[in-house]
Amino acid sequence: MSETVLKINLDKYRIDGEAILVMDTVEKTVPAKGGIRIHSRVTEEEISALAAEMTYKCILADLPFGGAKGGIRLADLNQVEEAMYAFGRELAKIDFVPNKWCAAPDVNTDCKKIDAFIAGCASVKGWRKSRLAATGKSTGIPHELGSTAYGVVFSIEEVLNNMDLNLDIKGSRVIVEGIGEVGGNVVKILLEKGAVIMGISDVSGAVYSPAGLSATSLVNLIDSRTCLKDGLQDFAGAQYYSDPAVLLTQAADILVLAGPGRSVNSAVCEGLNVKLIAEGANIAYTNDDLRSMIHAKGIISIPGIIANSGGVISSYEEWLLEIENLISISIEDKWERVKRSIEKRILRNIMDICTMLRAGSAKNPLQCAWEIADKRLEQKRFETRNLRNLTKQINSELEEKYSVYTR
Repeated sequence: MSETVLKINLDKYRIDGEAILVMDTVEKTVPAKGGIRIHSRVTEEEISALAAEMTYKCILADLPFGGAKGGIRLADLNQVEEAMYAFGRELAKIDFVPNKWCAAPDVNTDCKKIDAFIAGCASVKGWRKSRLAATGKSTGIPHELGSTAYGVVFSIEEVLNNMDLNLDIKGSRVIVEGIGEVGGNVVKILLEKGAVIMGISDVSGAVYSPAGLSATSLVNLIDSRTCLKDGLQDFAGAQYYSDPAVLLTQAADILVLAGPGRSVNSAVCEGLNVKLIAEGANIAYTNDDLRSMIHAKGIISIPGIIANSGGVISSYEEWLLEIENLISISIEDKWERVKRSIEKRILRNIMDICTMLRAGSAKNPLQCAWEIADKRLEQKRFETRNLRNLTKQINSELEEKYSVYTR
């Protein structure tokens, strides 16, 4: 059950839309963490499910945050910046930011839109306090650098290193669903590592070629932010599908899910023709029960709460830099810090899951991840209780020794 659900009507800003904030878990000393997604069909159910994912994502990445998610149902996507400003201002009025929630980019939001959210907060709280209201800022560590994608590809590499799939990232045949901020950067990183991109998709359709798509054409398409359908002339000889879902069942070694989510249904599960799936998207499956079907087929699906955790890890590093007054270091130093943190945190999770899978666990990878997270949370609570009890004991001994009240 969600801890808090907050809804804000944006009519007074002359915006046809509603903002939703769901706080799934709340820690006492740090804010909850989660991005803001914007589209015309945002629902409380969607945002609540994503907030719950953030709780597990933060536990597994060993981050101190609680889990949360923001969303704006917006009729006119030309008003994204105005809606972000309004959302930030209204939350600041009721003191939800920056103390209770720290936002970040998600669907249809980028560093410039986060800047607008911060500006809305600053109109109430002032700039000094508002800098901690969100991460992914243009002056912080923009997610456009590719932190989520970096984590997705690193997850793939480590599974290949730890599971007997007879695959290497170099030369592997890959399909990437979605070529936005996450998928587009995944394509670029994979090409640099020598992978062959067999197919890509966006909302306008998909292209697939058994011989692989032109690396130059792929990078040009991604960098131009051109709709795939409008750039088909650069993929001569490739098969075009007007329905992007058709791409998901084509033959490849690896499938990267980086679309809007919930794209894998029972029909897709039955037709999957890959060895490994990396969930770059949040809530990639229409039903978690489908994961067991995929697991039974011998396909490993790296859970999104691990594979796409690079974004929240990057956010944590930016949040720390703000607190430490080091946010002005070079973007190159920031990026190196982010990459080291992503590798350390994701590696631990991949190793633990692979250990369970190699031991013959009947649980699918997501169930393994949940079990790992629950054990770590219980261990953390145990250590916290012990620390509290030890502190009380020390204080009591000092009080008796020096007759002073130390608690």
